[in-house]
Amino acid sequence: MEETQNTSYYSLTLKSNEEARLEQVFRSHCSISNKMTLYDFIILSIEKRVVSNVCTLTTISSIFTQAAGDKPNLNKSRFFFAITLLARVLFPEELSPVEQMLTQILVDPMAGTSQTNLPRQDETTKSIFTEKVIRILDNYHHACFQILQVYNTHNIQNRRRTVGFKQIKQKNLGISARNFLRYCRNSNIIPHLLNIETFADFMKATVPPKDREEQLFYDNSIVIKCYETDNNFFELLPLDQIIGEPELKLYHLLLMLSRIALDCIKDVQDLTEKVRVMFADKLKLTEEFDYGPGCNIQYGEENYSDASFSSVEDHDQILANYENKVIISQKGLRDDRDLLEVIKVAPIIPTIDEVVKILDDDRVPNVPPMQKNVPENPPPYVLPPKLFPLPLPPDPKADKRLAPQRQNRSGKKEETAADRLKFAPMPGSFLPKLPEVTRSEKFLPLRNTSNLYPDTVKKTLCNPGIQPYLIREIFLPPASPKEINTLIESAIVFQNNCNFSMALVSLDNAKSKWLKLEKIETLKAEIDLFFELTRGAIYESCEKDGLALAQYVSTKLISDRLAFNHPDRALVYCGLGSVLHHSEHSDLSLRCYLMAKKIRERTLGGNTIDTATVYNNIGVCFNELGRFQEAYIYFELAGAIFDALLGPHHTRTLTVRQNIERIKRESMLSNPEFQVLWSKQLVDPFPKGKKKGKGKKKGKKSKK
Repeated sequence: MEETQNTSYYSLTLKSNEEARLEQVFRSHCSISNKMTLYDFIILSIEKRVVSNVCTLTTISSIFTQAAGDKPNLNKSRFFFAITLLARVLFPEELSPVEQMLTQILVDPMAGTSQTNLPRQDETTKSIFTEKVIRILDNYHHACFQILQVYNTHNIQNRRRTVGFKQIKQKNLGISARNFLRYCRNSNIIPHLLNIETFADFMKATVPPKDREEQLFYDNSIVIKCYETDNNFFELLPLDQIIGEPELKLYHLLLMLSRIALDCIKDVQDLTEKVRVMFADKLKLTEEFDYGPGCNIQYGEENYSDASFSSVEDHDQILANYENKVIISQKGLRDDRDLLEVIKVAPIIPTIDEVVKILDDDRVPNVPPMQKNVPENPPPYVLPPKLFPLPLPPDPKADKRLAPQRQNRSGKKEETAADRLKFAPMPGSFLPKLPEVTRSEKFLPLRNTSNLYPDTVKKTLCNPGIQPYLIREIFLPPASPKEINTLIESAIVFQNNCNFSMALVSLDNAKSKWLKLEKIETLKAEIDLFFELTRGAIYESCEKDGLALAQYVSTKLISDRLAFNHPDRALVYCGLGSVLHHSEHSDLSLRCYLMAKKIRERTLGGNTIDTATVYNNIGVCFNELGRFQEAYIYFELAGAIFDALLGPHHTRTLTVRQNIERIKRESMLSNPEFQVLWSKQLVDPFPKGKKKGKGKKKGKKSKK
């Protein structure tokens, strides 16, 4: 009997062709006439690839129960309502999730092929896809995710757990058939509960072949051959990739283990009790037993304890738990092991307190205090207000030549200096008559017709989240022999191509070859300073801020060997300022750049490119500290120097201009407008002469 009450609650607005196609899908999957059971709804969800690690069998069952209400089945209107609920679960961030859902439901994923992705539809599958069994399986979802994590192919190949629960859910990852065979052997299911031939048959019934390669995998009995040859299954060594090997997702895992429970456990009669015995007693998938012997294993030939790992989802944070893997770079580095082999002896990374002590010992300038504007008469306005006297009228006898006297022929009173002085109305004074048109209505046509300030002028099209950025120092290589110059250029090229390990190797080879060529033990201070600063720049490029900080601190000993008025003494402080800025210590970074500014202004002068670079970086540090006015001044100074020395189209000039625009948007710098309080009329000291009268006769005298 169709629903007659509250039909609008289950209604779904569709196009005529979409409604017809969706109704066809509904009728083709109904086992009873115009009635869809829970089993039919789950089969439809699996066929349309709706069931995944995110949308589990429990989610499908809950949606079915909510849509059906107190009915055991779904009619057409309730089926449409279930599709709406399913769309909200699958596409929560879409504005129109129903359209995305219809696209997935109405398209046949297996069109054009004779294969299917549905499990074997026998009595065992129908017994599993019931509400009671699915409710039991819901208690073991976390344990099954643990299986998917431990036996994940990427984790086994990388010899560590680099894929966690979050990635398995979002990317819908699974485990291969041979790795699931390993789990069953480690859990003592095979051969105690079933043999390998039955296991292979259950595998084919759960994950049917979707293409020719998977069909060949089952025909060649790869699972049985792996069972006979893999004797070290408990070590989880990496396996060779086989084309066509099926992958088991979360619902495959639950379906496979439930099928084993219903068909192989004979001493229990109740179906739900069989499933509970399988997961709780046989597999011991509870936190009390650490998810059973199948999950409580270590990867083969692993030197480090597996206890340092957890379900942390951040890939960099997982690798940081290693002893020799402190810093991770994703710019061309396969692993930190490449750099560690080149470095051999890593420098000791100083703490922030040690860096502060070093800066204090070198008498590095402190951060200047922020200037505060103190009013002369702050609240509660104790001082009396200042009254400005009116200007005295000019004395006509003082200088008669300033303004020639004019004759008053009209008989009106002559205007005096006091009359010429006109004051504006006092602030807050009320006009006797209100305007006929309000200010909002007056500017309404302007707002509706055109934009007074377009987006390009307001700079609203720019990204306001981008902050002003530093200009990095360029370490120029010294004059060197040809073969050494080639190695230095190779190191710079490797650094620009993000091959940092080879950059360090080339740099070390250049330094050692130079020492052998000169037959000395120590290079000159300028040359040695270049090599050490370049090494620190390479560490900084691969985001190894800790090693870069240690390198710059150790390089300071070489910088102290230079003369007092040598301009290269500022390079160490520039490097320290850059690393501390990226480490979010803007106050210490500002101190370093202020020291570099002091050195360069003393040695090079204030109107050089190197000094202007420091000015820009000081402005960036002031911006990070929230002192926008001082940052704006330093940006303006750096921009003026770059514009004069490099031109308006140079990269550094454009960089400073962008920094100025960003800080303008960030701090809303604007010039306040003040109302003019009074105005004064001045007498023209040079009046125009009178025009001669027309038609005057000769001989007549003009009247005096």
